[in-house]
Amino acid sequence: MLNRVQELADAGQHADVVAFLSERPEQEVGSSPTLALLRGIAHYRLGIAEEAERWVKMALELSRERGDKAIEARALNASGAIELDTGRIDEAAAHFMEALSEAKIEGDHATVGRCSNNLGIIANMRGDYGRAVGSYTMALAAFQQADLHWGIAQVMHNLSITYRDQGDLAKALSTADDAVEEAQGAGNLRLAAATRAGRAEVRLLSGDAEFARREVERVLESEGSLGNVVGEAEDLRVLADAQAALGETEEADKLLREVVERAESLERPHLAAQAERDLARLLMRLGRTGEARELARKARVRFGRLGAAAEVQKLDDFLSNAAPG
Repeated sequence: MLNRVQELADAGQHADVVAFLSERPEQEVGSSPTLALLRGIAHYRLGIAEEAERWVKMALELSRERGDKAIEARALNASGAIELDTGRIDEAAAHFMEALSEAKIEGDHATVGRCSNNLGIIANMRGDYGRAVGSYTMALAAFQQADLHWGIAQVMHNLSITYRDQGDLAKALSTADDAVEEAQGAGNLRLAAATRAGRAEVRLLSGDAEFARREVERVLESEGSLGNVVGEAEDLRVLADAQAALGETEEADKLLREVVERAESLERPHLAAQAERDLARLLMRLGRTGEARELARKARVRFGRLGAAAEVQKLDDFLSNAAPG
């Protein structure tokens, strides 16, 4: 049973993980720290935060009771990932550092990769791009040692985002291409979708809005079949931005507002802030200055709570250049 669940998880089929384990007695799943962890991670990937926290906490407690340091480190990393997505950045960073320390002692390259990758995400959010690249470099080396192509794909995807945020679109696109190739080779459907959407956003910023729209529309079809509601919401934001670039402003306006609602219901403050920021920029282009400023201020508050210093500075510049109206 454990091998089957792990295979589903490695393929990104998290809805199938939940369905498979739901057929087993809860006591049976809850008696195995590994199964409890995989169920928690699956719920997390599906955007079910409360159940994700319950199962990951169960896995963490069980692993500590049994002295299973490997699963303890993985559970700590999973706890940090949930905290990161729900906006508890300091708690997330602490859990990632604790898990990284444990994983290094255990020689667990996969968990070293996971933790370093997540620490890179936090550094990138804070605008510390040098530290982000350093963390991603460590993560990449760890995943290569473990021969985990899904991990390599994940790191390349995040590294592409850092290059994108720095404005190096050529390097971002090249890295995004590598991420897509690795994800497809790993057979992880969820990650393949995420990397393709990430590449589409880089192409959009490079001026190819039509390609971005076509690519994201194809990605959304696969997200629906996977039941990946979080990924779907993230992709809809990119689709809306592509629509805006193509002059389909009414559709983009409506879709971005929908993304904010979805992000709030899924407890994804970072995604909500991104959608509000993008909508503010769209409304400013349309001359709706007052609404644009209001949304920009909301996004700024969200980004500020997340410690996203670079985004806060960009919105400060946006607000200072936008005449009240």
